[in-house]
Amino acid sequence: MEEKYSKQSIDRFLFIKEEMLTKLKQDNVKTLGQLSKKTRTDLKNYGFESFEINKIDIELQLLGLSLKGSN
Repeated sequence: MEEKYSKQSIDRFLFIKEEMLTKLKQDNVKTLGQLSKKTRTDLKNYGFESFEINKIDIELQLLGLSLKGSN
């Protein structure tokens, strides 16, 4: 399942604030696979709150992916 979703756009699967999607895209994070290579610390550096990071990690896990270092 992981391969199926790794090339999907973050727009289609992540339900987060538009400004956060924009921050990710500005750093060339456009797919779920690219996002799964990021750590929780990386997301904090983008300005995400802990609850938002948890939500992203859960959404990724439901698709068979996870943030780097979150297994």
